[in-house]
Amino acid sequence: MRVLIVDDESAARRRLAIMLDELDVEVVGEAENGVAALDLVRDRRPDVILLDISMPEVDGFDVARHLDDPKPLIVFQTAYDEFAIQAFDHQAVDYLVKPVTLDKLQRSLDRAAAHLESRDAPALTADLLERLREAVTAGRPVRVPRLLIRHQNGHRLVRYQDVILFHASEGAVYARIGGENHLTDYTLAELEERTGEAFVRPNRADLVNANHILSIASNGDGSATLTMSDGQTVHITRRRAAALRRALDA
Repeated sequence: MRVLIVDDESAARRRLAIMLDELDVEVVGEAENGVAALDLVRDRRPDVILLDISMPEVDGFDVARHLDDPKPLIVFQTAYDEFAIQAFDHQAVDYLVKPVTLDKLQRSLDRAAAHLESRDAPALTADLLERLREAVTAGRPVRVPRLLIRHQNGHRLVRYQDVILFHASEGAVYARIGGENHLTDYTLAELEERTGEAFVRPNRADLVNANHILSIASNGDGSATLTMSDGQTVHITRRRAAALRRALDA
């Protein structure tokens, strides 16, 4: 079994590495943040990830969500209380409560080994990951200054303030940054929750950065047109025009 350790605390990574060595398990690498974790998964193809939930900017749920197929098995590490971790009682995921002990680590790895042997690991869906996030954060929106997007063969972090708009097309959502469109792994509804009042929704397919709006012009039929900082225009539906104008005037 090949295991990747992901934790932003060096002492926690070192402790896990010592225990895995004692259990005679191969450690293929250690990552201190989410972006590094995704790079190592792509390069070293671990069987299992010991994945810390609470990491800045790119937390464990985002790492799990951005993994390419075939995905490794995930064992989340969490310091949340017993009530919160009831949400993890799902066969698609396993968890370890910090501080991790040797016997609990052994049991999690035994379960992972059984899945690997039978090749019957259930899918870890985006919907499940969001439900887990809501459970452990008590439904509080996740507000971080940067967003993980697809870039070339990997991922990179971009500041929300640099995103001109998000656009949904054919089941995917793209972030427009500096005249280029970059694939994201989120729905517009999720991004609307994450961005809060900084972004506004002019229609069903777009979510625009209010700071990148240059002008708004009425079309004469109740609808309107936004002109963005890159010169592109965005249609505002009649149903959303009044609310959007109030949001921009606030």
